[in-house]
Amino acid sequence: MPMGASTITSVRRGAPLLPGTGRPAAHRHPGDLLRVGLGIALLGLAFLVARRGQLSIFETDVFRLINDLPALIYVPVWTVMQLGNGMAVFVLAGVAALARRFRMARDLLLAAGLASLATTLAKAWVGRERPGGLPVGAVLHEAILGGNGFVSGHSAVAAALATAAAPYLSRRLRRVAWALALTVGLARIYVGAHLPLDVLGGLLVGWISGSLVHYVFGVPRWEPTAAHVADLLARFGLPAQQLRPAAVHARSSHPFLGTAADGRRLFIKVLDPDPFDRDWLYRGARMLVVGDVKDVGALASLGRQAVDEAVAAMTARERGVRVPPVLLARGTDGRALVVQELVDARSLESLSPQEITADLLGRVWEQVAGLGAARIAHRDLVASNVLVDRAGDPWIVDFGNAETGADADAVARDVAELMTSLALRSAPEVIADSAVAGLGRDVVTHALPSLEPLSLSAVTRAELRTEPTRLDDLRRETYRRLALPETELPRLQPAGVLAWLAVLAGAATVFVGLQAIGGTTGVLAEVEFEGWRWLGAAVAIAFVSRAAAAVAARSAVDRRLAVGRMYAADLVTAGAALVHGRPGGRVVAGRYYERAGVLPGSAVHAYERIRSGTTLGAAAVAAASVVLALADGRLTTWRYPDSLLALAALGSTAFLLVSLGQAFTRRHAPASAARQRAGLRRLGGRRIATVVGWSAAAIALEAAALVAALHGVGGHVPVTVSAAVYTVLRLFWVALPATGAPGIAEVSLVLALTALGEPLTSACAGVLVFRLLTFWAPAVLGSLLAARFAHRLFL
Repeated sequence: MPMGASTITSVRRGAPLLPGTGRPAAHRHPGDLLRVGLGIALLGLAFLVARRGQLSIFETDVFRLINDLPALIYVPVWTVMQLGNGMAVFVLAGVAALARRFRMARDLLLAAGLASLATTLAKAWVGRERPGGLPVGAVLHEAILGGNGFVSGHSAVAAALATAAAPYLSRRLRRVAWALALTVGLARIYVGAHLPLDVLGGLLVGWISGSLVHYVFGVPRWEPTAAHVADLLARFGLPAQQLRPAAVHARSSHPFLGTAADGRRLFIKVLDPDPFDRDWLYRGARMLVVGDVKDVGALASLGRQAVDEAVAAMTARERGVRVPPVLLARGTDGRALVVQELVDARSLESLSPQEITADLLGRVWEQVAGLGAARIAHRDLVASNVLVDRAGDPWIVDFGNAETGADADAVARDVAELMTSLALRSAPEVIADSAVAGLGRDVVTHALPSLEPLSLSAVTRAELRTEPTRLDDLRRETYRRLALPETELPRLQPAGVLAWLAVLAGAATVFVGLQAIGGTTGVLAEVEFEGWRWLGAAVAIAFVSRAAAAVAARSAVDRRLAVGRMYAADLVTAGAALVHGRPGGRVVAGRYYERAGVLPGSAVHAYERIRSGTTLGAAAVAAASVVLALADGRLTTWRYPDSLLALAALGSTAFLLVSLGQAFTRRHAPASAARQRAGLRRLGGRRIATVVGWSAAAIALEAAALVAALHGVGGHVPVTVSAAVYTVLRLFWVALPATGAPGIAEVSLVLALTALGEPLTSACAGVLVFRLLTFWAPAVLGSLLAARFAHRLFL
């Protein structure tokens, strides 16, 4: 069957009110879930500020600036403000229903209802007064009913309506909707009903509510009609007839088939005017997590994207690669398409294993070699994007993600991607032999690090999960064909039930024992009214400290990996170290780095470099903290710590239980100290400074998290003292891991704080909160991630 587009499916946001709209289908996409998460995080920060019960000078000034506007504008402001009224929800939903946009009506009702419910709960929980009850000199332009101020209900409803309606509107109308929602919020400040933070909180509640509704129920997908495509082609000077949708799925585009006036058969790729991968939040998260956004020009205009795709295809064709001729690449701000001659061919994906012969593979690799020689990275080179015509000649199609002037690593990733995609359809030994014969030993050797799951596309990884041994077989055959020794790192065996029971018993001993010794029935009982703000800060700082550690680890690895992947590596390492001990953490970290494309030897060295950098960073921070504390005269008074024997017994019991669990699972011996030093020496001076610097920043942030946790439960030890105590202990934990083992770490920190004058109750509560945020919760999350990563072939 004639084909000319990728068979990769994707999800996106639609725009059904654009011209040429067909009947949309609902789809879910990750951008909405990201909005929910980001909105909750920002709302949490606003909540902590509102709970303080104090107005900042900045917020007061902003309120006065808007509230003091003249009464002349009251009528138009009041009119717009009614868009946040409950009645407006039913009116707008009714209008949508009358226009037969029932999904839009449903989304408006659900989002506004959810926002109203969340607003009611927030008002009751925070209890912040309205401006009329606060010393801000409020001018009340209308009678304000009673009730609390945070968050603004009108703002929440208006933002929920704007968010819920956005996928059904054109870009221009979306801007109008959001401008009206913001105006509603400003109007509530103007009439004296709310403070700026109340409005900000309301807008966030509405944003979260609308995004959650979209994620649960999906959003419509824009589908161009044949008439719309015909109009575009005629407008751009290539009239066509017999237009019909192509029987293929395409990511971020809509393929059509047609016939030109001169009889040539056409493949028309209509670019999606608003795909989800153009979403700035989605792109930012993807860049952070995986470090690679395929559509390098996805934020460019549609016309620019069409031209870039055509340039890459035409460049490849001029350099001798078999690519269908480009007949048109044109676009405006809202519509664009790329037209090529239709190739009467089948994709490699549709061929049977018997049809994928050595001769055909040789011709395929010849085309791939041409791409490499032209320095063109296809960036989506899978079997579905290689077509085979009736004469048996391969064609390369779909250059929508291509990059011209690419570096050797990008070209090597193309080779690895296609080798893996083909190995899922033919014998791995045949693919390895043909690749080496067609591309040469050096090219395939350069592609070896990318023959790992985390270096491949999500689509290929999904296919691998149906045949999980194929990639290992391909890698093994490639090493054999290149006559290279295969040095795959060992896998960590799953922990048994006895191991988990022992570790959980140790954790329970720590949490129950410290609360009993501290004389409190629960950690939350020690949190004061202002303490919630400090605990929120402790959570945020603990998260950022892990991110700093991930950046440090990233500099120690011999391959540029995304911060998100290094963050995940840190979590799974912590989880493995809890259950399997430090040697298990080393094995899991090395295995993860290897699966991300780091050669096995370098993956082992990376773990040791990270540990060495952490040791040096801890030493630097500890020295600086102690000097500051001494200069401040804070480390001169010590006393006998409270409940020394009880704490020692608690720490020993927890340590023995966790050690017993680790003994059930331990399989590998740790690396030698000499190997650790050698690994660090192999880094250049700049990279060493980066590793040590970010490690030091991570430890300093951990100390700040401890300070925030102590203040949250009413602690009174000075900041410099808490920081000095923790950083010194942290240095011992890194240099002598046994001193930082579960149970021992908590007890040593409590003893040090009580020796410096911290009451036993707040010391126990603060240390529990701190260790929960920086050790126990990350380790548990890492254990859960490890199971998921194993399923996804990441470990």
